[in-house]
Parts: sequence; structure tokens; C-alpha cells
Amino acid sequence: MAGKPPASAVYSPYQAKTFPAALAQLVAQEFPHLGGPKVRELFVAEVTRLIERYYPPRERMQPGQILWWAVDKTDRPHDHHTMAETRLVPVVLTLVTLDDIRALAQGKGRTQVSQQVVARLHHEADAQGGVLSEIDTALLLAYAPGHISDLILAYEARTGEVLPRRGTVHDLGRSVTHKGVIARKVLKERKTTAQAAHETNHTSESVDRYLLDLMRCYVCLKRAQQSPDQTAFATGLSVSLVKEYAALIDELGLTDQSLPEVLAKVEATQKQRRKQQTE
Repeated sequence: MAGKPPASAVYSPYQAKTFPAALAQLVAQEFPHLGGPKVRELFVAEVTRLIERYYPPRERMQPGQILWWAVDKTDRPHDHHTMAETRLVPVVLTLVTLDDIRALAQGKGRTQVSQQVVARLHHEADAQGGVLSEIDTALLLAYAPGHISDLILAYEARTGEVLPRRGTVHDLGRSVTHKGVIARKVLKERKTTAQAAHETNHTSESVDRYLLDLMRCYVCLKRAQQSPDQTAFATGLSVSLVKEYAALIDELGLTDQSLPEVLAKVEATQKQRRKQQTE
């Protein structure tokens, strides 16, 4: 009479009744040229990791929250780089909170509440390593992108804060608004590059670049008395951007006395960065 089979023989086969095992079997059958067992194991592990990130368990989500795909903050844009080629990160965003409901119940204006919601969405994405564009926010809230832009500009004007949206974090678009905030912080409030970068959700390199562009426009427009067209040719900036910098120069009341010290610091910092990059 045959003996009782060992427990391992009875139960071990059931360890293969998992999604990773089913995926590995599918790959082996349908894509046999992909590679051997080790390659399939790595492939399955990566797919499983992506599923866990992009489809978190429901218990992680709170009422009023949604899962969205934001652009990875570290994935800087490149020429001819499509969204399909852009690295994304899943982020959990809060569309509605009790504070939003209380504010509306207390009679607070819908526009101000909407500003707070938009600000929260961008801050939440930023805290999770992602960055939203205004079109992302428009899709999430079923608003027109232009209305989202108006809400953001009004919020920034009211609070003095620059929201971490893709246009500012990745320096996209033609708006000079955030550049003006940076210039005021450095030239008027005497903030350091690092402080201005932190307070405006920019890199130190971006802050220095904006200041240099501002100063280059000042030299051409004020010292050399060039026209916007001539300044655009000399600096490589667009005419429209030069005109915006010109308005900012007048708004800040920049003079020859207010530039040299800051310019020297920016140039010294850039030289130090270039030296470090070549070492």
C-alpha cells in the first residue's frame, strides 16, 4: 500500500496559483523569444511593481480622492519628447475635503474655494514626486484650461505663492509671472538663490537663469538703448519675452546700482556649477 504523499507534494503546486505565475506562463507561451526563466522573472517583477503603483488597494484611498498620473518631476522635457515618452508617476489627489464643504456651507465664494482646491491638487502631486499641468487640473475638475489658469494666477496674486505646476517647475510656456516673483524676492526682498528657489518651487539653476536673462535685457534696453527687436536678437530671447522683461524692469525700478552685486553672485555661482560638472 502506497504511503501518504509528503505535504510538499500535495500543497507546493498551489503556490503557482498567483498572478505572477500566470503572467510568467503567458509570457513563456506567447512570447517565447523574450528570454529564459530569469528574464521572465525580471519582467514579471517589473509588471507587478507597476500594477501595485498604478492600482493601489482601495483601502489606501479616502472619500473624495482619485488616482491620477502626473509627470515625474525629475523627467525634464526634451525637444520632440511626447507624453508617451515622458516618465509618469501615480499620485493620489483629493478632489473634495470636509473643509471645502464647510467653506461653501459658510458662504465662502466658490471662486476662492476653487482656488484652494487647485492649489491642494498641485501641492499633493508635488509631495508625491509628480507635477501637474493646468490641463491635468482642468480635466480633473471639468473646467476649461483658461479658467484653471485664471484661478492659479488669482491664488498666486492673493497669497504671493508660486504653485508647483509643470509650466513653472519645468520652465514651459511663455509666462513671465513666476520670473517676476523670483526677481522681486532676490532683488527687493534680498533673498538668496536657494531661498527664492525653495519658495517658488524652482531649481537654483532656473532662478539664476531668470536673473541673468533679466539682467541681459536690462543691459541691452537701458544701457545700450536697444529696441526690443534688437535686444531679442542680441540675447536669443523672443521679442514678446523681452517686452515682458522690460515691463518687469520698469516695475522693479532697476538701476545700475541695483544690479552689479547680484550679477556678480549669479556669475560666480554659475562658474562654480560648470567647474563641478567638468570634474
